[in-house]
Amino acid sequence: MTKVLVVDDEEPVRRLIGQILENNGYDCTLAASAAEARERLKEQSFELVLCDMKMPGESGLDFVRYVLAEHWDTAVVMVTVVDDPSVVEVVLGIGICGYVVKPFHPRGILISVKNALHRRQLEIDNRAYRERLEEMLSERIAELRKSKEEAEQALAKLKETQAQMIHSEKMASVGQLAAGVAHEINNPAAFISSNLKALSDYQSDLSRLVKEYRKLVTGLEDVVARGECGNPLAEQVGAIRAVEAEIDIDFVLDDAENLIRETREGTERIKKIIVNLKDFAHPGEDKLQSADINKCLESTLNIVWNELKYKATVTKEYGALPLVQCYPYQLNQVFMNLLVNAAQAIEKQGEIKITTTADNAYVEIKISDTGSGIPKENLSRIFDPFFTTKEAGKGTGLGLHLAYNIIHKHNGTIGVESTVGEGTTFTIRIPVDAACG
Repeated sequence: MTKVLVVDDEEPVRRLIGQILENNGYDCTLAASAAEARERLKEQSFELVLCDMKMPGESGLDFVRYVLAEHWDTAVVMVTVVDDPSVVEVVLGIGICGYVVKPFHPRGILISVKNALHRRQLEIDNRAYRERLEEMLSERIAELRKSKEEAEQALAKLKETQAQMIHSEKMASVGQLAAGVAHEINNPAAFISSNLKALSDYQSDLSRLVKEYRKLVTGLEDVVARGECGNPLAEQVGAIRAVEAEIDIDFVLDDAENLIRETREGTERIKKIIVNLKDFAHPGEDKLQSADINKCLESTLNIVWNELKYKATVTKEYGALPLVQCYPYQLNQVFMNLLVNAAQAIEKQGEIKITTTADNAYVEIKISDTGSGIPKENLSRIFDPFFTTKEAGKGTGLGLHLAYNIIHKHNGTIGVESTVGEGTTFTIRIPVDAACG
């Protein structure tokens, strides 16, 4: 049953209204004052309050304002003897649902109550509809925000993947080019080395022959000195001695050996660089294999030596390491990025230190420099894709990100410690068996 609170200071009116409503199926509670009505509202809720406008103590108008402010779902109908349009306008303006003038007809009361309850239900339904719309709007906004975030993440991932693909394609092209260049250099280096060996043999033979000639000349000088030969032979011996003095034959014989030895050492060095270059940029190798990390570092150092030699003294402390199951060509890329970064961090002259140790089932590599260091606020971001502090055109922001991914692929870790003005140390830990790290 619909609960109605009737508030009127006149008992006959109060009882009459209650009787009319109860006869028509309403559950009525009667109150003689605003104070009593407030108590009834504390005890239970009502769908409708039917209140007299003028009452002793708190006026009906003030009480109605209280009901409208504190009990939103309660409809209000005002009852009064004042039939003044201006008063009606004021009363309706505060939000009541109906207005009944005394003396009233029972049917008028019922119509006002029904209209007020109908309006109340419409307002409740409208508020519920608005709340549902707001809820749906909030849900939709949340879905759109989530979709936007997912789209942004997908776009960032796409850009990252695209950059990695471009970088991988570039490295593959560089690797193929380097392998081809190494092959082309290897051919002339091979025949230069072969020719130098033959030239060394020829030089040894010529040196022995020249020594015999010189012995002959010495003997002829003795003959000339004793006057046992004619002038032409004496002139020829003198001419030979003059040529020997002019070309400094002793120096030539000694220096020829030195030149051939140094040239052969140079060709051996070229061969070593070619081997390291082919190892470093070997295309198509992407499978686990056993590798000596110290040798990987050495081959990478040979490749990047031109970047380092003018900026830093390289100190190496290689420990005894077990062979590591890894992707050596990818690790060479990591070492190259760290070594080149270390050189670029040194403004004038400094030191780069490489240390390797074995720690239980892990191999640890430390690459330190005495460069400018990394600001603390950037340390947490250096492995992010596209993050770089280098000038435009000097860095893509992918080097350390790729290094991080490669080490992660090996089930290893890469960390950094840095102090501005003192230098930076990168520490890499790789399990001996990358598949089981």
